Amino acid sequence: MDRATYGLAEFVADLRAALRADAPEADRLDAGATALRRWLANPDALADYRHALDVGRGPWLLYAAPDLGFVVTLLRKTAGVSTPVHHHGEAWTLYGIADGNELVHRYQRRDDGAQPGRADVCLAVDHPRQAGEVEIEPAYAIHNETTSAARDTIAIAVRGRDLTTIRQEWFDLEAGTVRADAGHAATPLPAPPG
Repeated sequence: MDRATYGLAEFVADLRAALRADAPEADRLDAGATALRRWLANPDALADYRHALDVGRGPWLLYAAPDLGFVVTLLRKTAGVSTPVHHHGEAWTLYGIADGNELVHRYQRRDDGAQPGRADVCLAVDHPRQAGEVEIEPAYAIHNETTSAARDTIAIAVRGRDLTTIRQEWFDLEAGTVRADAGHAATPLPAPPG
C-alpha cells in the first residue's frame, strides 16, 4: 500500500496488531509510532477530518477501540502557546505532528511524591518536532508542548486510554505544586458541511 492510500483505517489496523504483539511495551509503541508516521506521510491523511478544525480546536475523536482501550484524536494548537506541564497517568501517547512544529518539553520529578500537593519537577530535555514526526510518551511521562509562534500546529494524539477514565497530574513548576484530576474528553467528530 502506498503512502497516498494509507489512512485512519490502515493506521488503526497496524496499531492494533502492534499492541497485540508479544513484545515489550516500548517495542509495541515504536511500531505504533512507525504506523503513525506512515499515516502522516500521506498528503491527504486528514482530508476527511479537517472540517472539524473549522468548528473548533478539538480534541476531535476519530476512533476509539473498545477492546484495546486506545483513542485516536485530532487537535489544533494555537501558535505561540505552551500547554500546562502534565502527564496522562497510566495512558501512553503517540503524538504526531500533521502540520506546523513545536517543542515537546520532557521533565523529571525529583521528589518521591510523599507530600500531597507538592512536587519538585525540572526540565530534562526538549524534543523539536516537525510535520511528520512522532513523540512517544510512555505512561506517567511529564511533559508539555510549545507551538511555533509562526503558525498553529495540527496534531494526531493517540492515547492508550480514554483520558476521562484515568487520573492525570498537572504541575506548577514555579510554585512546586501538583494537582490531580480526570483528563479531558474528546468530542465526537462533527458531520462534514453540506
